[in-house]
Amino acid sequence: MPFDFPALDCHAHIDPTVTRRQVATLEGAQVFAMTRTLDDAEVAISNTQDGIYWAIGAHPGVRGAVDSWDLKRFESLAQTNFLVGEVGLDRRGSSAPHRAMLVEALAAAQGRIVSLHSAGRVREVLDAVEQSGNRGVVLHWFLGDVTDIRRAIELGCYFSVNAAMPDDALKALPYERVLPETDFPASRGKTGAARPGDISALEATVARLTRLRPERVRRNWYITLGSLIRDASVVGIPKRLVVLCDEAGSSR
Repeated sequence: MPFDFPALDCHAHIDPTVTRRQVATLEGAQVFAMTRTLDDAEVAISNTQDGIYWAIGAHPGVRGAVDSWDLKRFESLAQTNFLVGEVGLDRRGSSAPHRAMLVEALAAAQGRIVSLHSAGRVREVLDAVEQSGNRGVVLHWFLGDVTDIRRAIELGCYFSVNAAMPDDALKALPYERVLPETDFPASRGKTGAARPGDISALEATVARLTRLRPERVRRNWYITLGSLIRDASVVGIPKRLVVLCDEAGSSR
């Protein structure tokens, strides 16, 4: 059975200057494209491309993103968009300025979907989520333990997963809170993704674990995205995504 919905990738990295010809190679995938610095975000949001949804980001593992953090600039950019990312904390740095930056970003991103990095700093990230009360959080490539997962669920978080994650990690997460990602190109060698939006390996894995058909797995991800949008009262969702989420929900 052919897929009724385009591939969905909720966390990937794409050059802010990508061209229409390059985007055409994504074969209609709907991609949440994370930026690593506010400079990149400013360039990206002026580069309108079908199927690419730019996120406003300041990656915690990028020294320049932290050193040049400007809350007012971030707020101004975030107000124009429904998507924030990639922000968070990283094992390479969790100083007071890093933590303050995350708290500020989460507070400014109310009513937005926030793709959150927590590598090596899971509990500190969840502390910041709790402090902010933000309900639009998607924990990207989350590898917390059972206690962390339980706490994240209580805080209203969702999770984005990829084919590099082991089966046990995937099965530990509540399926109705899971969204797909490639984290391209960082995980290219681990996930088998040839490009952003290439979630075929992940679909096959989740289909095996859930005993659902891959096309049903894909449709369910749009249902989950629709739930996130409603739970977080996300503003400014592009019409194309609204239509896909509504169609997925009506075809249960």
